[in-house]
Amino acid sequence: MAVTLEELARILGGRLDGPAPGPAISGIASIAEAGPGQITFLAGVKNVQKHLGELAATRAAAVIAADQAGPLPLPAIRFPAPYQGFLAALTFFHPAEPLVPGIHPTAFVHEEAVVDPAAMIGPLAVVEAAAVIGPRARLDAQVFVGRGARVGAGSRLYPQVVLREGCTVGEHSIIHSGTVLGSDGFGYHSTAAGHDKIPQVGIVEIGDRVEIGANVTIDRATMGKTRVGDGTKIDNLVHLAHNVQVGRDCIIVAQVGVSGSTVLEDRVTLAGQAGTVGHVTVGRGTTVAARGVVTHDVPPGQLVSGFPLKPHAEEKRIMMALRKLPELIKTVRHLEQELDRLRKNDE
Repeated sequence: MAVTLEELARILGGRLDGPAPGPAISGIASIAEAGPGQITFLAGVKNVQKHLGELAATRAAAVIAADQAGPLPLPAIRFPAPYQGFLAALTFFHPAEPLVPGIHPTAFVHEEAVVDPAAMIGPLAVVEAAAVIGPRARLDAQVFVGRGARVGAGSRLYPQVVLREGCTVGEHSIIHSGTVLGSDGFGYHSTAAGHDKIPQVGIVEIGDRVEIGANVTIDRATMGKTRVGDGTKIDNLVHLAHNVQVGRDCIIVAQVGVSGSTVLEDRVTLAGQAGTVGHVTVGRGTTVAARGVVTHDVPPGQLVSGFPLKPHAEEKRIMMALRKLPELIKTVRHLEQELDRLRKNDE
């Protein structure tokens, strides 16, 4: 779809600044990759000077920018918060593919499953007995939904997602390819004879408006529920162990591991490769920096990092001190040698 710059400003809800170029706007791209007839994007106001040269050289017809960004070398659609315009432009030029309700002829849907007429079941998908698929839900190719599992209205499971028996996905959630929800928790009773498996009879419960990346594994509870709260976003390659409780609007970045029965309260952030031991609580609004390991309960509103876990400012001071360690060792050796020399002189 191509529109004039004036039309695009009106559609996006922004303010046009500068002359409108001749070619219609038909897409959005980065500053370096944009071509004629495309609009680009400049985030925030702090790095405007850094990008002025790139903007002067870009082939883009216009730029989405902040009201406070100052003069720019090409026409702009301005917003108080430029990400507002960026998201609106992405949605406008790349609308979601339409959902076509129905069940693909190669899919298997058990006669005791309940599939809403407005849902879509893709090729080679499997929906087992007593499963419930809500209105406008979408199961892409080769999705597996186990016995008694539920997928809420408007949710999408991308190809090869596995939703095991009894587990639930709420409304308007997105689960990306390769993710497994409801595999057995890692529970064993160890004896001299070996490791006896503890049956994992609980479920996984995913809330509304949750997005889970590719190749994530969330284990079912031993008893009860492993929960992910409404609005939480989980990156690729994350593991949540059995009985983990994740609150609302949390951010869990790639390669995080959360051990069993850990509680993440609302709006917790776990940065890349962070982890927790089991049976700890991370308080509301706390951020664990990349590769931090939670070894004890953390109060709300903290910024913590390192191993063992400590306040981030303290961790930074330790890291700065470690950088000086080689020179400090040389100094200590020199002082030891000087002390030995003085002792010999006294003798």
